[in-house]
Amino acid sequence: MSICVLALGGCGEPEAAPMAERVAVLPPTEAAVPPATEVALYDDEGNLLGSGERLAGLELPRGLTPALQDGRRHVYRSDVPMVRVQRYFGVRLVTGAVDALPTGGAVYRDAVPRDVQGVPVRLDVRVEPSSSAPTRVEIVELEPPPVGAPTEAESLRRLQQVLEHAE
Repeated sequence: MSICVLALGGCGEPEAAPMAERVAVLPPTEAAVPPATEVALYDDEGNLLGSGERLAGLELPRGLTPALQDGRRHVYRSDVPMVRVQRYFGVRLVTGAVDALPTGGAVYRDAVPRDVQGVPVRLDVRVEPSSSAPTRVEIVELEPPPVGAPTEAESLRRLQQVLEHAE
């Protein structure tokens, strides 16, 4: 032990600073940093909350993690139970076609977001289980009808004309 003291203190080097001045101040460790406040996923009744992020007028729920975006196709993964995600979209989408999947999932076809502002974009929203997360959400923005496309009434009138000329 005394050999160490001689090695540190001697050999003609200038006198070292007192111990208090030689202590290096280290940055705080992660354990010392207070944890970030977790954002609540559910309201007081247990319903999934909106994230504030919108896609084609549809507010996405909290807890989604983007997995893929390819043009009009958007895929998300979530640790939120599938039933709660289905319930979230079920009250926010207006559609007459909801297909039940054999996996327990659902597809909301040709749906329009409730209370959308402006021209609505029709969506196919698929909620199903996934191998990499409890829930997978796929949202496809459907192509809008061509500009200047005839109305349904106009199409029926034209069809009637064609059928009359065919007789």
